[in-house]
Amino acid sequence: MGNGVKQIRPRADRGQISATAVTYGHSLLGAPLLYFPAVQPDRDTGLIIAGTHGDETTAVIALSCALRSLQPMQQRHHVILAVNPDGCQLGLRANSSGVDLNRNFPAANWLSGHSVYRWNSASSERDVRLSTGDAAGSEPETQALCQLIHRLKPAWVVSLHEPLACVEDPHQTLLGQQLSADFELPLVSNVGYETPGSFGSWCADLSLPCITLELPAISADLASEKYLPALLALIDYDL
Repeated sequence: MGNGVKQIRPRADRGQISATAVTYGHSLLGAPLLYFPAVQPDRDTGLIIAGTHGDETTAVIALSCALRSLQPMQQRHHVILAVNPDGCQLGLRANSSGVDLNRNFPAANWLSGHSVYRWNSASSERDVRLSTGDAAGSEPETQALCQLIHRLKPAWVVSLHEPLACVEDPHQTLLGQQLSADFELPLVSNVGYETPGSFGSWCADLSLPCITLELPAISADLASEKYLPALLALIDYDL
């Protein structure tokens, strides 16, 4: 991908993130919302996010492992490890008030009411209900991310999720094709069901290219080994 990662930190040095975190807001419970800025942002700088759903911890840990493995000057793009820190801490898909943040963005297709999801990846039914919020963009985590994106103006966004095992890229971009190849996951135009009020829908309203990278249902240990080279290349991606 691009020029690739030329050198990674020794394993002994990967216990902490060397990049400096910047607070861009606070969660409903008061946790800091953190992002790690690109070292030298320019018009091609993108944004990579994870942890929108707090029960999708494999993506959070794998992305953290990649960020900790980089030499400091190799971070070409902004990174958010946990869009939903309260959900990550509590083991919830939603935020602490039971709102699915990925149905709460102020997109034109936002719908009032509730969303449903599977209890776990082994379940065949989507029958667990979550709120979409009192209004579009009602949650502090959603508001803060929208404001950050308006401020940073990234060239593209890659949003890490799990466990659908695919790369969703409505426009089949070169980056989407590269991610599909690097992660050995199928490239699709949609995930097969409607996602009103999703982050991707809001990005589409802004004409901001957004790729959803869905990891398979595997452990964080396996993901941090299997996908480390691909994640390193994404963070260091050079058009």
